[in-house]
Amino acid sequence: MDYYYVSLVLQILLFLYFEVTTLVPLFPWNDLSKYSRKEKFTEAIANGLIILLCIGLFATKIKWLMAISVMFYLVFLVMQILTWWMPYLTGIHLKQFPRSLYESHFKNTIKWLPPVKGHIIPDAQHNVLQLISILTLITSSIALFM
Repeated sequence: MDYYYVSLVLQILLFLYFEVTTLVPLFPWNDLSKYSRKEKFTEAIANGLIILLCIGLFATKIKWLMAISVMFYLVFLVMQILTWWMPYLTGIHLKQFPRSLYESHFKNTIKWLPPVKGHIIPDAQHNVLQLISILTLITSSIALFM
């Protein structure tokens, strides 16, 4: 298997999935009703440009530039874990993602996971994002070290 090309495909998929779920209302998959147009575009542009930069760095096949891309995907995944899985498993929320934000923006989206002690439940939209992120990180790391 050519992990380099699989990784590039996954990175492009990550970019497309992130952009679509940030900009396109797909309720109940996502709930964009509480976001202003400016908020949606700011998030889509800021994160989209970073992901595109990482794709570009990785596409060079220059190991140290690929490593920067892999480090970003690691940080991106860690932030998702801290934002979604830490509150789900422990009930502890980051200041940037309080329970009130979850209640107003994500409470009515699709969930696949069972409740844990009344904690927030990561929604399916973000479960898919996290799965793509994990696969991107793994394949990019393998490609980097091959």
